[in-house]
Amino acid sequence: MLPSDAANLVKQLADLRDASTTLFLESMRSEQLQLQLESQEEKNGLLTRIVRLYFESPDLPVLYCKSCLSKHNLTREEYESLAEGVLPIGVIFLRYNDSFLIKKTNITVTSEISPYFAALLNVRSPLVYKKGYHYWVGRRDIGYVSEYFNDESLRRV
Repeated sequence: MLPSDAANLVKQLADLRDASTTLFLESMRSEQLQLQLESQEEKNGLLTRIVRLYFESPDLPVLYCKSCLSKHNLTREEYESLAEGVLPIGVIFLRYNDSFLIKKTNITVTSEISPYFAALLNVRSPLVYKKGYHYWVGRRDIGYVSEYFNDESLRRV
């Protein structure tokens, strides 16, 4: 992928509103993203999950994601699928819900110089983008999702 293509993909991800980030990236490559579960813990009714999403190797992630989800607003099936730690969030919620019910609200996209997130993404440039949003299924406020990426990580698509 050319640098200009990666910059265009950054913009497309930033502008992506109601579609699944996972499915969007998979459609770009015609291949399923893989998930490496970094950590998952449950505390005070919140399920905090940190994952790397990748195509070729967990050492070369496309996205690094942190989710903080309300266990009380999950169905049993959603919770069990999340607890397995095998599938991305977008895939799980599309499996059990109509796509028109899934919404992202309060979307923010910021950029920062972060050697920490650059190291987690295994990229040279410390310029990292963070897309954060509230995730809803119908009237259920599922929680908050943060996606980290940069030009180099998106070249892996």
